[in-house]
Amino acid sequence: MLYHWQAFNEEWLAESLEKRTVYCSKPGDFNDPWDCRPFFNTEVLNDPDENERHIAWAVDVCSRQTRMSGQDIEAMTTTLRHDPAKATNIICRISEAMSAEINQRYRVYCLGPGVGNLLMWAHYADRHKGVCLEFSLRNEVMCSALRCEYLDEFPILKLNEDRDDQALRMLLAKAGAWRYEKDYRLVAQERSHVVGSGTLLTDDGSLKLPQGALVSVIVGCEGDYDRISPLVRAIAPDVRVKRALREPNRYALRIAEQP
Repeated sequence: MLYHWQAFNEEWLAESLEKRTVYCSKPGDFNDPWDCRPFFNTEVLNDPDENERHIAWAVDVCSRQTRMSGQDIEAMTTTLRHDPAKATNIICRISEAMSAEINQRYRVYCLGPGVGNLLMWAHYADRHKGVCLEFSLRNEVMCSALRCEYLDEFPILKLNEDRDDQALRMLLAKAGAWRYEKDYRLVAQERSHVVGSGTLLTDDGSLKLPQGALVSVIVGCEGDYDRISPLVRAIAPDVRVKRALREPNRYALRIAEQP
């Protein structure tokens, strides 16, 4: 099982239950300013061999994907080879452009493996007043969730590496301070900006779930169970309703299925 914590919003929850969808966020909307933000390594400019590989990559891309003249490409090559300050500026601009591309093209849905994670309830489920959605992995959508990588150093990319591999790496890389989340992510592409095939697709951030993917709605220990339970049972009677309860004399939660 994997879990997603969220504040309780009656309209949003009802829509998810009725349409069997979840909302996947734009990477740029995350609360961590390093999350999903690529940055290309400008230190490679100090290595002549690595710099030449970057120059060859830039010439190839500009020759195939832009209308730059041969003269302009030659001027760019000279800049990259002999003007480190301008070359650094070019690499930084490419980093910013790729961030914008990732934000336009990709959508992400965050999940975790531990339903009793007190910090997840506190931070993402409105201080235990929200809900946690429980998902089965026995379907083609949820079983595609990818585990995040927690790093103590910011990942540095190279321009001449595969762009799609770079984008996926950035979407799954987080600072070590977030290890408590034990995050898994569904990575999808917006249908209107999709490149390639074989990925999950969203429409305005909405991801369609297969029947049976959502197993239960768990109400937080401070949540309004008497309001949320009838809503779930009326719209999706096949989805169970559970409740997080504080364990006596312990910093822990017990998940109970209510009659």
